[in-house]
Amino acid sequence: MAMDSRRSILKKMVGSGVLGVSSGCLGSVSQDETVQFGALFPLSGSLEGLGTHGKLATEQAVTDINDAGGINGTEVELTALDTEGNVETATEQYQSLVEQGIVGFVGGLISDVSIALAPKAASDAVMEVSPASTAPQLSTAGRADGVKYFGRVVPSDGAQAAVMAKAIDDPMHVGADSVALLSIDNSFGAGLAEAQTEFLDSEVVADVRFDPSADSFDDVLGAVFENEPDAVGFTCAAGQERGVLDAYGRSDYDVPWVFSSGMFGGDLPSYYEGFYSASFSAGRTDGYFDLVRRFSDIDQPAAYAVNAYDAMFLMASAAEKAGESSGPAIAETIQSVSAGSGHTVSVGDFDRVRTLTEAGRDINYQGASGSVDLTDDLEPLGSYLIERITDGTVESLELIQPQFFESGGGQ
Repeated sequence: MAMDSRRSILKKMVGSGVLGVSSGCLGSVSQDETVQFGALFPLSGSLEGLGTHGKLATEQAVTDINDAGGINGTEVELTALDTEGNVETATEQYQSLVEQGIVGFVGGLISDVSIALAPKAASDAVMEVSPASTAPQLSTAGRADGVKYFGRVVPSDGAQAAVMAKAIDDPMHVGADSVALLSIDNSFGAGLAEAQTEFLDSEVVADVRFDPSADSFDDVLGAVFENEPDAVGFTCAAGQERGVLDAYGRSDYDVPWVFSSGMFGGDLPSYYEGFYSASFSAGRTDGYFDLVRRFSDIDQPAAYAVNAYDAMFLMASAAEKAGESSGPAIAETIQSVSAGSGHTVSVGDFDRVRTLTEAGRDINYQGASGSVDLTDDLEPLGSYLIERITDGTVESLELIQPQFFESGGGQ
């Protein structure tokens, strides 16, 4: 598609368990109370693996905060609840957290949950930071009285769509003339598919949705390959893809697929050979390795787990800098503790956050998932990797820097 179109799209882009920890509390919370935070993750169902690791990472952040003395000297208490991966349960669990007096929470994981909760959080003046929800419409979600109460530590799907389209179009990678889009049937899938159509130069010959719980995927694959595409652009969340992909592996179809982020993990089936992914380039910072060393129960964090740590740490850092543990104080301060200037702090550095804040210095959190420099919409413009499965292993082919998006799709 034309570069002007790319620019116009990019312009728009721009459980259970309770863990007590010691953290500082301000405002109306007295020194003998705790600061209440929540976490909403799918701890059962098809996304249990992602949710469980996200919960453990959030708990680790709270442990690190409390080991450093808490937020302004008050202990943090975290309540993590199971959303079961659906909006209705997530809404009920969120309400129970509000009744408990939370000032902020990590979640939701999937975009449908975050889309449902963002206006509620804004109305309740509770800060929400998602580690994984990437739907483009969340860029403007969760505002009340001029304050944005929804943030995320992953880029919008507008960026991911541009990278998937590059992998599909670029002769250096797939170089397809035609493509079929196959997406999970929810707002995440629909939003990313729509964004891809705006970026692709290849002809879109099919745009198909699928239900991961279906008994059979024969009709889905039939619709995908009806017009013989050169490639498939596939949007899904890790843990919900295997039914349709295993059906593909048993079929006679044979074209390269380009996956959305977070799906090259664990066992790689042999039919993944030659498949591509537009993956967040977020997993190998110094903060990442520091965090992994802190985990006692995780050898290899699932997708978005390290982002969950960053979400919790940023909220606590914002409260520390604001001198007040409240939703509005966190919402109004969180960008300033992330935004690329000031003294660097990273994983486990909450004592340094306090020391620098007391000295009147600015801080810049460089997290486990990357720099996490939040824009005015409280979301980062991150880097991506185009990856490919070669001889059964993940091969990194091209690093896409934030400048690619800022320049309208050119590096």
